[in-house]
Amino acid sequence: MDDKFMETLKRDPDPKFADDLREKLQAQPLPHSLRRVAPLPVFATGVAVAVIVALFAFPSVRVSAQAMLDLFRVRKFAAVQFDPQRLEKLKSTVKEDAALEVFDHEKLQEPGPPQYFTALAPAAAVAGLQPLAPTILPFGLVADTVTVEGEGSMRLTVNEPKLEALLQSLNLGDVQVPAGINGKSIEVHKPHVLVQRFVNGSRHAALVQARSPEVQVPAGLDVERLGEIGLRILGLDAGEAHRVATATDWRSTLVVPVPITASTFRQITVHGQPGLLVTTTGAPENGRRGNPNGSICLWTENDRVFGLMGNLPPDDVLQMAESVR
Repeated sequence: MDDKFMETLKRDPDPKFADDLREKLQAQPLPHSLRRVAPLPVFATGVAVAVIVALFAFPSVRVSAQAMLDLFRVRKFAAVQFDPQRLEKLKSTVKEDAALEVFDHEKLQEPGPPQYFTALAPAAAVAGLQPLAPTILPFGLVADTVTVEGEGSMRLTVNEPKLEALLQSLNLGDVQVPAGINGKSIEVHKPHVLVQRFVNGSRHAALVQARSPEVQVPAGLDVERLGEIGLRILGLDAGEAHRVATATDWRSTLVVPVPITASTFRQITVHGQPGLLVTTTGAPENGRRGNPNGSICLWTENDRVFGLMGNLPPDDVLQMAESVR
């Protein structure tokens, strides 16, 4: 999974894309109040990027008026487990040979740098959202900085020779690329994103909300087959990738990769809507320091996508999510 292929198969986000984006955001000057906030758990940050910036994967489809395109929007979430070592190998492979990047990128609209606010109302006005906020704040959390990520869009064009080269480099010679995919373009539109942060000492949480990103895909593109290829790249074996791909409604589901180490997940409901709750345990891996304990809750409601995350126990994160009004 990388920011070139998995951006469209999970939306990805994806990890190299997430790393690059995170570096770009970290380069921006932060207000004093935000500097006091400890970093979110490593995996929470990755999911946050996926939700905030690259929720481009397989949202619900509705045929656009143009009839030539399918219009995708996020409606629900599902998890698929993967080995983090596979991800590291993939990132290393692509970094060592840029020719293996399988999508040609064209930026259609730059989101610009994030904007920081000390109050919700002016931030929401810039984001063009009627803001929702949690009414229950555990552990004495109080509202802190509010951030608005700008609107942006890009076009991703499939480069079949590069895709074939990537599959070969990962010893996935048995994976068949769908015919006629070369040169197909996918257009992604990311609306404004509103991020509210809450802090109390070492405790912190963040509520992310945005209208659903939109993805326009050429009519007739075999999305299920592309999803299966993405799962193979992520490290699933042929049988499991096929099972997950055929069981997933790719046109209504954002697939969230969850590391098999130090993470658990379960399906939940928030306001009666299906969602996903991911918990990181902080267990060390190969003698290295593990991710800090944390939880991430993802759900959708009407035309809006939500993510609530922090270094809180899962039940408290879920309680906060249920209190969002």
